[in-house]
Amino acid sequence: MMRAPLTFESVDEEVRFLRGLVAVQRLADEVLEDCLERQLGLTAAADVFLTQAARMIHAQAGFLQLKGTQEPVLTRVWGTGLFDVVRWADARGPVQVDADRTVFVAPLDIGKLALGSIGFVLPGHFSDGGRQVMELVETIAEMFDSSVLSFIALSEGHTATERLDELAAAGEFKPNSRIGRYELLNALGTGGMAQVMVARTVNPGGVSRLVALKRILPRLADDDVIVKQFLDEAKLGMRLSHPNLVTIYDFGQANGSYFIAMELIAGVDFDHVIYWPHGPLPEALLSAVLAQALEGLHHAHDAKGDDGHALGLVHRDLSPHNLMVGFDGRVKVLDFGVAKMRNARTVTLPGIVKGKPLYMSPEQATAERIDRRSDLFSMGLIIYEALTGKRAFDQHDDTKTMESIVNDPLERPPGVPNHWWEIIARALQKRPEDRFRTAHEMAQAVREAVAPMKDHELGSLVSAKFPRRVADVTAWEQTKNKLASQKR
Repeated sequence: MMRAPLTFESVDEEVRFLRGLVAVQRLADEVLEDCLERQLGLTAAADVFLTQAARMIHAQAGFLQLKGTQEPVLTRVWGTGLFDVVRWADARGPVQVDADRTVFVAPLDIGKLALGSIGFVLPGHFSDGGRQVMELVETIAEMFDSSVLSFIALSEGHTATERLDELAAAGEFKPNSRIGRYELLNALGTGGMAQVMVARTVNPGGVSRLVALKRILPRLADDDVIVKQFLDEAKLGMRLSHPNLVTIYDFGQANGSYFIAMELIAGVDFDHVIYWPHGPLPEALLSAVLAQALEGLHHAHDAKGDDGHALGLVHRDLSPHNLMVGFDGRVKVLDFGVAKMRNARTVTLPGIVKGKPLYMSPEQATAERIDRRSDLFSMGLIIYEALTGKRAFDQHDDTKTMESIVNDPLERPPGVPNHWWEIIARALQKRPEDRFRTAHEMAQAVREAVAPMKDHELGSLVSAKFPRRVADVTAWEQTKNKLASQKR
């Protein structure tokens, strides 16, 4: 059945839609073909494609699932919270999830060949049924399923779904190539600027170590500003050494792409912990995560340069995603990708404010000069979200959210205990001079409010709540050991 043509309320609306459509169509060339041509594998390609497509259409979450002859063989999930793939994989079109969210699901089909489905969750209710969004999602699906068919068409005498079964059984979804001296094992995650892979390095004597390898996305590899920012992150990371900061081992350029090799954290990011389906967070767990993260942050804030003077380092991009909770109970702050040192301003290009609007300080949102107290405001927002499950100033629009951060008072939500509210209220003062002076001082306040869990207690609890992630970590080690034994 032919669909009715789309109608637009204005020329501007039509232009915005057409720009989105062109951007989606370019995505396959810039991401999928790059990953597959460099032999990074289908898992890596799917991971990058899903993430970039979701960001492009402003989705909150998304999933991508490929099916073999009997069952799913490859599933990738992106976004905040836990996305129920089982529930939505067989849905089609826009479906209202609740009053605040709509899921858009399109099939990954080529003719009568059913390869799976792709879906995205967007905020809000769409009075027109979300037809424009659905058109973009269907275009995204067409781009991906065509590339998948190209990837699996190397097989003779098998259908595409049979070939997917074979690849899954052989483990060939995992990358099996190199970037420099690092052998890639699996896709780990993708952000707006870079993709992170699990990789291993073989040192003299055959000693193998797992690392997280971060590479600039192909569409940004020729952007001098992005490359400089990426290398700045690496250089800053090499200066920092603290148990609560991720360790940077190496950085360089290989295969036409810049990379950073860093410590691989066996754990989950704090966003997953906040939204775990196990009820409210134990206060001792929250205290442990926050106190450790703040101590790591304090070390970065106090870091000195070769001249002995303070670098004046400010993270500027703190969020629950940038706090990793390890299965050993150690918390790490990562992603100093948009960090700035002394004498640097928040705006690096005309009109471009660096950082995530949901976690900005007022001075960051208004492009004023910032210092370490800006990061403490962000930490206050993280505590608020951890206790309430809501983002303090979220207006579902970046500009309105920043305006709310700058201008709106924050009311105490029901159910937040006094000892936590005192910390939140001080951290979220509009004027920096009214906040905690240092991250260490804020960490002390957290520990005095609630005694933190011991490291082994935190590690055991998080491991028990995320068994699938523990299994992933175990699989990385097994793959590393298998490859090492094969090359002896």
